[in-house]
Order: sequence, then C-alpha cells, then structure tokens
Amino acid sequence: MATRVELPRWLPQGFAVLAGVLVVLHANPFRFVENGQNLVVFTWLGGVSRDPLPPGFHAVTPLITETVAFDIRTKAMTWKDNDPEAYAPRLVALSRDGQEIRMEMTLNYRVVDAPQVFTTLGIDYTDRIEPIVRSVVASEASGFAAQDLYSTQRETLQARIQEQIAAYVQPFGIAVQNFLLRDVAFDPDFVAAIEAKTIAENQLARKTFEIEQAREDAKSIISQAKAEAGSLAAKATALTQNPDYLKVVQSEVLGETLETLIIAP
Repeated sequence: MATRVELPRWLPQGFAVLAGVLVVLHANPFRFVENGQNLVVFTWLGGVSRDPLPPGFHAVTPLITETVAFDIRTKAMTWKDNDPEAYAPRLVALSRDGQEIRMEMTLNYRVVDAPQVFTTLGIDYTDRIEPIVRSVVASEASGFAAQDLYSTQRETLQARIQEQIAAYVQPFGIAVQNFLLRDVAFDPDFVAAIEAKTIAENQLARKTFEIEQAREDAKSIISQAKAEAGSLAAKATALTQNPDYLKVVQSEVLGETLETLIIAP
C-alpha cells in the first residue's frame, strides 16, 4: 500500500506569496530620478499626478503606474544652416516692405511644470514649440522695415520675439530663459543697395559739414576784418580830433628813435 505524502499547509500560501513578489519585482516598482530630471507619474486609476517626483529614489504602485522622465535643465533650440547639431536651418520671414530675411537664432528654455507639459504637449514637446516660434518670428518680423533690421532695430525685434514666445509657452509649463537673434541675412542685391545709399549719405554729410565749416571760417574772417576796420577808424578819428595822438602812435612803433631824429640839430 502506497504511502501518502502530505504537504505542509503553508506551502500553497508560500507559493502564492512568492509568485506575488516575483510579479512585483518584474513590474519594477522602484524609480531612481537623476539630477536635472523630474518624473511624471501616471496611474490608470488617478491619471497624471500634479506632483512630479524630484531627484532621488522612489517607490511607485506597480502594474497600474507608468512614469515619464523630463529633463528640467535649460535646453537650447537653434536654427542655423549647415549645422548638424541645430534643430533646423535658419528661419525665413518677410519684412514689412517684402524683403526676405533669413534669421539664425537660439531659444533657451526649460521645463518648469513637467506634468503640465506631459498633459498639454506630450513627450515630444520640442516639436510643438517649433511652430510657435516660427509663427511669432514671422509675425514680429513683418512689423519692421528691412533697412531698420539691417541697421538699428535688431535688438528691438529680439526683445519682442522673446516676450511673445514666453507668453505663448508659459501656460504649457515651459519658461523661456532668453532668445538670441544671432544673425540676420538679406538678399545680396538689397545689401548692395543699402551700402551704396549709406556711402552716398555719408558723402553728403561730409560735404555739408565742409560747407558749414567754410561758412563759419568766412564769418570769422569778416568779423576780424570788421574789428580791424573799426580800430583803424577809431585811430583816424582820434588823430583828427587830437593831433598829439600821432606822437603816441609814433612812440608805439618807433620808440623814442623818431623823437630823437626829429629834435636832433
């Protein structure tokens, strides 16, 4: 007769506990958030948590929780030709007078509200920022004449673009650090025309200055001549009214030599 082997009563429960532990470990309930990152937490029961996980070691509810890491350090988007590290080539816009402007620029920004970015823009949020930048640049550039952007108004355009981009992306949880308009390129024919105009204006200004200087010199000569004429007239009047004045003049010019010559026997 076969001997019946009885299993310990705790063995099924032990297997169940072991299986549960293995499932939990396989689901990886632990998260390590690196410096410069925030971890967005999404659960199938509660949705996206408004409080991201900061750098450090964390445990989350397994199986029903997903996490997405967001870099919260300052990042740069650059538009530049022939640069493999740039986000895209230069942006092209039209000035108020219809001139084509090709702009090299950099946008520095950072994620300040990772859950908001995840909810509104998603993981590929940089591709959602680019159309905003393109639209703002086109709109603001159209308010300036090309000649102004060629000479004195680039900083004004840069400041306006930064202000508008910051206002657009702030509700999405992104803060603009700064916007740099590094270079503005124009059509070569337009540049040649502007430079020729500048040269002509400089030549005209120089000629105008020379004319004004000649007028001032002429005025000075006339004033000096009038002064000398007045002095001669005054001496003539004095000589007419007082014959002894001639002796004073002779004394100033010849000293006492003339008097000696006159009175010598």
